[in-house]
Amino acid sequence: MRRAEQAVYGLARLGFGAALMSRPDRFGALLVGDEAREPSVRAGLRAYGTRDTVLGLATLRAVLSGSDVRPWVAAGIASDMLDTLAQVTDWADLPADRRVGGVAAAVASAAVGVALLARA
Repeated sequence: MRRAEQAVYGLARLGFGAALMSRPDRFGALLVGDEAREPSVRAGLRAYGTRDTVLGLATLRAVLSGSDVRPWVAAGIASDMLDTLAQVTDWADLPADRRVGGVAAAVASAAVGVALLARA
């Protein structure tokens, strides 16, 4: 079961990243609101999506090859916690209706990663 859970984690990262890369205006709006339509914000969201895509692919590769997934899950946890820090740092500048959701998503993703590491 652990490998299945790890694969789901990798697929979730891959899906989230791919969504941000392909439609940063649409999926990014869930995180930052209407500003996701701005070209510079879209570029940043695509970069964010690229990171999660790579983490998801690397996690899946480790699962499928029977390799150790822990370094990739740990990298995901670190990125989630840094995302949390970035959002909290810019809290006052974020749309009020997007603040809690973005932080909660990053913290929840980190928590799932920590749970996977504990079981690995």
